[in-house]
Amino acid sequence: MRGTPAGVELSASDLSNFLGCRHRTALDLAVVHGIRTVPHWLDPTLAVLQARGLDHERRYIDTLRAEGLDVEDLSEHSPDKIVARSAEVMRAGVEVIVQPALRDGRWFGRPDVLRRVGSPSSLGSWSYQVFDTKLAKETRGGTVLQLSFYSELVRAFQGALPELFHVVTPDRMNPIKTFRVQDFSAYFRFIRASLEAATTEHPDKLAAANYPEPVEHCEVCRWWKDCDLRRRADDHLLLGRRDLEATNV
Repeated sequence: MRGTPAGVELSASDLSNFLGCRHRTALDLAVVHGIRTVPHWLDPTLAVLQARGLDHERRYIDTLRAEGLDVEDLSEHSPDKIVARSAEVMRAGVEVIVQPALRDGRWFGRPDVLRRVGSPSSLGSWSYQVFDTKLAKETRGGTVLQLSFYSELVRAFQGALPELFHVVTPDRMNPIKTFRVQDFSAYFRFIRASLEAATTEHPDKLAAANYPEPVEHCEVCRWWKDCDLRRRADDHLLLGRRDLEATNV
């Protein structure tokens, strides 16, 4: 999430963050409005997971190259040129595009991989589907939401909604999990519309309407310390249960 002259720009991460915790959306929106500053937060565990994720993605790309596919890697392109270059290689029909960038109005996204398929689109006799690499063997709701979002960005560019999206996992027996885009389209549109509506509110009002309850998302959130201090200041009931659990260990 970032502020632009045209308004608030949103990404796939903003969608999954909103799904995981709407209080986080309020805090991120406060940064855009200049009310808050981004906290300094470095999680060594998260850094390790990110490194493992990049390694998993590289291994998948290596397997595609080993199959003899034409691979265009855009990961090192400058941010100001990446959208235009992504459009060029999609129009050229490159078989595999790594880390492209797509924009549709206020929405911006960078899927891990686009792969060419034989379904026609405004590009020609081909179109593209999204492949995303994930370390988890089970596909989570946030992942489905992200890939639905990327598929919608692809649709906006190529004029045809991809039939499928794919999650590339470390599962050696069944590494690629495939899903029908339209199975989740209504769910995606609902969450997207809810996030768009939330960003029109004042951050303080949005935060007040969504208390920072402890959720799974806290484990990977840069705001966890701020929320923990808030709960302690409020003497949140959960704190007593946690202290009791710690005593009984």
